[in-house]
Amino acid sequence: MSNFDIIDLSASEKNLKGEELKSIQEIEYFQKYFDELAKHIFGHVAIVIGDSSSKQIKYYLEEIEFYYNNSIIEEEEITYTSKNEIKKGKKNFFSCTYKRKRDAEQLFWHYSGVDICFQSDENCYGGILIRSLIKEYKDQNGNTVRELIAGPLRCANDIINQCIENKINTIPRVAEVERYDNEYLKKLRSTIRQGIETSEKYSDIISNIEKDSKRYVKSKDFPFPFFNYYIERGDDWKTIVDDKKIPYSANPEKREVIRMV
Repeated sequence: MSNFDIIDLSASEKNLKGEELKSIQEIEYFQKYFDELAKHIFGHVAIVIGDSSSKQIKYYLEEIEFYYNNSIIEEEEITYTSKNEIKKGKKNFFSCTYKRKRDAEQLFWHYSGVDICFQSDENCYGGILIRSLIKEYKDQNGNTVRELIAGPLRCANDIINQCIENKINTIPRVAEVERYDNEYLKKLRSTIRQGIETSEKYSDIISNIEKDSKRYVKSKDFPFPFFNYYIERGDDWKTIVDDKKIPYSANPEKREVIRMV
């Protein structure tokens, strides 16, 4: 029996504590755990500001990345090609996690954006980096408005600035909610994390991955984690950058390797 088989997934997907993660040491079991948790997050979790329905702002998650560090997980030696040279290096998919001591479901601002935290201590810590959000609120006429916010720093800034601009005297909190539209779950995809697995160290591995006619990864035996999850969108969704609306895709070409969750 694997260490993943003993995890009660039906219970873990109903909360974000992540306590079960301490018993996982292999990539394939992290993958399964995060797959199931991502499905729950996209359907039932939002960041909420305010208590009054007229002023309340909800942020539904549209793109996330999982990060987790466990000090007992050892680095693995790999050989890779870099600028026509054969090099050796360490493969550790968890060394890129910001250290923190936080309770589960607390928000943690850092240099790259904001995380929803797992239960963390000195040896086991991590969370969920928010890369894109759907911001939902009521306008002056009482109409529901939904805006796409793309990019981890823009997401982090918008959340904290709303508390000031709208004079809402509540701390942003992670809440269980029902998504306004569950059809989008059919478009849930997973890919490699931006700036982590996209480095040249993994280019040989990426180039040898088998895909089907729609460019989705065929094999379930992943050589590295697909810890980014996103909702696949067309050009009809736009995000505001420098006061201009531009088309946004949650799957940049430089990390096109994708799989269906």
